Amino acid sequence: MPAKKMMSKRLRSIRTNNDITQAKIAKRLSMTQTAVSRWERQFGTMNAEQIVTYCRIIGANPEEIFAEYCKERSGRR
Repeated sequence: MPAKKMMSKRLRSIRTNNDITQAKIAKRLSMTQTAVSRWERQFGTMNAEQIVTYCRIIGANPEEIFAEYCKERSGRR
């Protein structure tokens, strides 16, 4: 699985397990719910600051998420 897709799926999984809506994420990030949905489905992008904030909102450790992403990316080379 591509690293970006893995990261989005992992964050979405944590978000849903913690009963946090896309609307709540969107409000905190000053985005639309549609933008959050598109990002979770690999049709949009977020910058690093938005990802860190997303992680904090859902209770994920941003360093672990980025470490998983980097590990996956380096393994594909």
